[in-house]
Amino acid sequence: MSKDHVLVVGGSGMLKGVVKYFMEQANIVTVVGRNRRRLQMLEQEFHGMPGVLNSVTVDYTNTDEFIQEISRSITQYGPIRTSVNWIHSTAPNAPVALMDLQNTTSPGSTFLRLLGSAYGNPEKKSNDRKIMKKACPNIHYCEVILGFVLAGNSSRWLTNQEICQGVVKAIESQADRKIIGTVSPWSMRP
Repeated sequence: MSKDHVLVVGGSGMLKGVVKYFMEQANIVTVVGRNRRRLQMLEQEFHGMPGVLNSVTVDYTNTDEFIQEISRSITQYGPIRTSVNWIHSTAPNAPVALMDLQNTTSPGSTFLRLLGSAYGNPEKKSNDRKIMKKACPNIHYCEVILGFVLAGNSSRWLTNQEICQGVVKAIESQADRKIIGTVSPWSMRP
């Protein structure tokens, strides 16, 4: 049985549970992070699991270097089946460049993009999803918006575990768009 190549950007932090999910399925998981020490800790934690962990230390705000490193991983481990991407707005070119790479090297794959709660603001009308889908027709583009949790008369942000569980559900359902938690009422946002 051949292993699928999966990419997780942000997997040494908030998305560690998503990396574990893919490792348990015996996939090859390329994890991108800026902090080499955190990636080494992840390697130690997941040592002995059925999957293969390929850690890549690179800062995605350097788009050219980021894409070069992902290209190396694709050359070594094959096309990406699924990518899960938590890329901050400090790197506006990185998601588009990665989608373009995945569109050409890994047709038929899924590109899952995590977005902050601001994307769930009902007053914000965004057509990013339509633009991204049109620009890269060879892949399945999915947006996952990180909302919040209502707790009585107050609210709180999602935990890493809740985020990872929601991401896994989005992957398994192949949804085009998913909100983890809630974004309404917007006035209750923490």
